[in-house]
Amino acid sequence: MFTRIIYGDSTAFFTIAAFGVATSIFITISWRALRMKRPQIEHYESLPFLTATPAADGEHPAAGGQHSTSEDEPQLRT
Repeated sequence: MFTRIIYGDSTAFFTIAAFGVATSIFITISWRALRMKRPQIEHYESLPFLTATPAADGEHPAAGGQHSTSEDEPQLRT
């Protein structure tokens, strides 16, 4: 029943189309990243650190250091 269906042409077409779509997405993202303005780069650089993070100077509640907490800051479990 399926002996008359030619798979070779359609698989080559879909493979080339998928490669073209992936390449165009990669080129578009790269082009936009290269043309990004300096203030926008600085904004994206600091995105993960917009929230307050605990001090990294060795103060740990188990080590006897005191951490001040307020209602505005999220409570972090260690």
